[in-house]
Amino acid sequence: AFTYNTKAKWCFLKSDYNQLKSFTGAVAGKVANVDGDPDIGAPPALAFFPNWMADQAQQFRNKLTDPAYDKPTEGLSALQAAAEQAALTGDHRLAMQKYQSALSILPDDGALWLALAREVLAVEPASNTTEPSTFPMNATSAAFNAYKLVRTAKTRAEALALLAAGLDKRDLYRPSLQAYEASLALVNSPAVQADYADLKARKGFRVIEHTVDADSSSPRICAQFSEELVKTGVDYSQFVTVDNAAPKAVEAKDKQICVEGLEHGQHYDVTFRAGLPAAIGETIAAPVVLSIYVQDRAPSARFTGDSFVLPAGARRGIPVVTVNMNAAKMTLYRIGDRSLAQLLSGYQFLHQLDGYDISTISDQMGAPVWSGTLDIANDLNKEVTTSFPVDEAIPQRKPGVYVLTAQPVDDKSDDYGSRATQWFVVSDIGLSTYTGQDGLNVFARSLGSAKPISGAELTLLARNNEILGTATTDSEGHAVFNPGLTRGENGMVPAVLMAKQGDNDFVFLDMGKAGFDLSDRGVEGRASPGALDVYAWTERGIYRAGEDVHVAALARDGAAKAVENLPLTFIFTRPDGVESRRVISNGESAGGHAVDLPLEANAMRGTWTVSIYTDPKQTAVASQMFLVEDFVPDRIEFDLTADKKEIAQGETANATVDGRFLYGAPAAGLALEGEMTLSTTSNWGSFKDFTFGLADEQSSEPTVTPLTNLPVVGDDGKATFPITIDQLPSTTKLVNAKVTVRMREAGGRAVERSLDIGVRPQRDVIGIRPDFADDEVPQGGTAKFSIIAVDPNGKREDLKGAQWSLVKVERNYQWYRSNNSWNYEAVNLTKAVANGAVDLKADGEATVSLPVDWGRYRLEVETADPDGPATSYEFDAGWYVASTTTETPDGLEIALDKDSYAAGEVAKLKISPHFAGELLVTIGAEKLLKTVTASVPAGGSTVDIPVGDDWGAGAYVTATLFRPGDAQESRMPARAIGIQWLSVDPGSKKLAVSLTPPEKTLPRQQLSIPVAVNGAQPGTNAYVMVAAVDVGILNLTNYKAPDPEDWFFGQRMLGLESRDLYGRLIDGSLGTMGKIRTGG
Repeated sequence: AFTYNTKAKWCFLKSDYNQLKSFTGAVAGKVANVDGDPDIGAPPALAFFPNWMADQAQQFRNKLTDPAYDKPTEGLSALQAAAEQAALTGDHRLAMQKYQSALSILPDDGALWLALAREVLAVEPASNTTEPSTFPMNATSAAFNAYKLVRTAKTRAEALALLAAGLDKRDLYRPSLQAYEASLALVNSPAVQADYADLKARKGFRVIEHTVDADSSSPRICAQFSEELVKTGVDYSQFVTVDNAAPKAVEAKDKQICVEGLEHGQHYDVTFRAGLPAAIGETIAAPVVLSIYVQDRAPSARFTGDSFVLPAGARRGIPVVTVNMNAAKMTLYRIGDRSLAQLLSGYQFLHQLDGYDISTISDQMGAPVWSGTLDIANDLNKEVTTSFPVDEAIPQRKPGVYVLTAQPVDDKSDDYGSRATQWFVVSDIGLSTYTGQDGLNVFARSLGSAKPISGAELTLLARNNEILGTATTDSEGHAVFNPGLTRGENGMVPAVLMAKQGDNDFVFLDMGKAGFDLSDRGVEGRASPGALDVYAWTERGIYRAGEDVHVAALARDGAAKAVENLPLTFIFTRPDGVESRRVISNGESAGGHAVDLPLEANAMRGTWTVSIYTDPKQTAVASQMFLVEDFVPDRIEFDLTADKKEIAQGETANATVDGRFLYGAPAAGLALEGEMTLSTTSNWGSFKDFTFGLADEQSSEPTVTPLTNLPVVGDDGKATFPITIDQLPSTTKLVNAKVTVRMREAGGRAVERSLDIGVRPQRDVIGIRPDFADDEVPQGGTAKFSIIAVDPNGKREDLKGAQWSLVKVERNYQWYRSNNSWNYEAVNLTKAVANGAVDLKADGEATVSLPVDWGRYRLEVETADPDGPATSYEFDAGWYVASTTTETPDGLEIALDKDSYAAGEVAKLKISPHFAGELLVTIGAEKLLKTVTASVPAGGSTVDIPVGDDWGAGAYVTATLFRPGDAQESRMPARAIGIQWLSVDPGSKKLAVSLTPPEKTLPRQQLSIPVAVNGAQPGTNAYVMVAAVDVGILNLTNYKAPDPEDWFFGQRMLGLESRDLYGRLIDGSLGTMGKIRTGG
């Protein structure tokens, strides 16, 4: 070290220094040793070293250089010498402390940071302190600080090697390997190479676990790897052998490779060859051989689904499906009808029960009525269906719900595991209900003959087990419960509808379940308004501060008649939720209301709301939103259309732009620009609620392609250009093309329009629809799916032998000891639960129903062709799932002979069925207005429906065709439902307003517009509201002109909630009738 006196021009040498202290007239400095190796420049950024670790390194440096840090008394040379001596004697802790002190003096010395990193890594951390976590962090920080300072290949390679060692101690193995690779790229050190090879063998790309799925009909061996596999472009079957031969089938997904096509009771040597690649670029260094014995399937039992009504007229047997069981231990419990409400308000009903649930039912709600064994004709490793003879087990049945459990005779599992459980009642009563404003309408029919049942005793129970009401069906099998009974709250909510016929025939319907999902039948429109129907609007959607907002409303009753002299309160709310003003309107003008809101000059910008009340303390009867913004109106507009809604790859659709200035002239000569965005989707609009493609497919970013060489708009304001999709993303899902076009004014301002063009799939696809809501089923419940096959043109097709499999997605943890503490590594894997084959029909939906326990599952459906379609759907099974349903009944093709009818006319309803049966036609929207019954032959028929004058805007015609259980073509009862909206012509209730403005007018002149009102009764007053608004302002919010005709006379949403039990019938004909033995 030295001090240079600038005045004396003399340099005074110092033997050592602690801090450099300069003063006026003198410069303090030091002599730095320059390494003889060449300078390789500034260090490149380390992609594998995260920013948060770089921040830690900077914080570590700041700690040592902070003025509050205890500064050493020794000089730099003494500190270095002491550190080196301590390291030689093995006192690495002292050496670490000395180097930290030296760095507090000279923090820009890369060699000191290197030495500190070495010593920190060499220190043995003290137990029961923070040192096991702090020291590896300090080591990586010191190594990273050294890396940023050193500038020779040798020292930089050493810094990277030390960084790798620190990352290894922090269990960050992938970054550690990358640091070793970066070090070796600079200097090929044998020691570093050995450390790298050791870490790669321990934590590099490798097989970390393997599983054997032996309990499915097609066993498989799966190996779990430490890294993600390559998603596309690699045939992993060439890296796998089974007994030194090519495997029959290999599935590579995520971090797992499964070998399929195996057999039970066989031994296999599965080899994963060297060179098997991971997505990160690594490969398996040496072959991995798994020597595995595939055991026979474990004994198991299950029932066929969550249906619970066994038709009394058919063979009375409960099918039970078993594997590798010569006999099953069967126990039968009965729950009396008086405990039904308690049962259905809990979680057990239709769930698979464990030992605790069974004891609860036995002790609190019911009792065991039979116990014994069922003999089974076992077929090794294959599923065998055997019918449990109900009549033999309980020859004298009593009303109530029965619970049948099955398990292996020598089952030693604990009571916490779920047992195969079948809930059932035996009955000939088929119940259908319609809940609306007029109450609960119940229809009872024989499952065997499909004829109405008269004299059936009905009881409606509340959730708290109170009897809400009783009724008896008439000759049409019809009974009605008062509407007040269906509106109870809390414990008085309807829970169960019970039906009895005589002493032995008993059935019930769960009223807590949601009604049918009939959204695929065209039941659209707004909800029924009730006694008061208010339609509100503003004359535009956006205003400037200082302008007046004009709000109008029409008050009508349920029959669209004016409600006059009804005061309505209009409350205007600012964007921040604060009330701005309220205005009361009396509605003296034929139930019409007009209210103005003058906006202040400083009115808050954003979305305002006007809410209309009959009583401000109650819920609003109508509301409308509008914007307050600073804006400039558009001066042009255009329509964007295409000649095709869907195209295939390589096919061309022609898009047409039709533009115009808002003053009327064509938008000639304006420029166009735009882009096409390709994105993947699992949904197809033609097949509501069905999912297409693999659920676990990695979502790719949308592909945006500029539309080049777009033409200039012609003299007629039009331009046409081709849309072609040459390259589709690699996906199992569907693809959508969004075409966006912008037309620019002369001043540069653009108006944008978009349209979607569907892209037809390149091959057939498979669709899966879950028949449950929100991707969840209860633990111990049954997951039911509907499956279809669709060709590229969007038409349903037959597909035989579709292969389905249910896998459970699991995460296990591999524990290991590191740095005197235990740590774990997550291992994701899938476990096969069940599989099978199903034929898909063009005219129906195939179903798969499977019981599931807690966890996450994936249903996979594919064909035997490796290049064929594949679809999967993921869902969860948990403790509690709300009572919902997505049950969609079979469709019945019906048609009306006219689009609309006048009151008093007779509508002709054509029935085109798939089977003969008994027809029930119900008419109504929010309440049941009329019913019609008929017998329909297999060839179809036509039913006359007189149109009533109290049907308002119209009603839904719901036709339900019941197939008798004793029909020759099937031994099972069934029903199919079709719905059509029957529109009633409003006649004299409808007013037609016409305007005949002049074709042109001059600015700033008074404009006279003739108005004509057709349909008004002579002697009455007609009130007209006229608004003139710049189209450019309307286009800013895509404003739609008020349409009270559609509001009051348009189609309404179906307000009748329908339920029945035909979707819960057990097919007692399945399997061979088994022999039972009473007792153990």
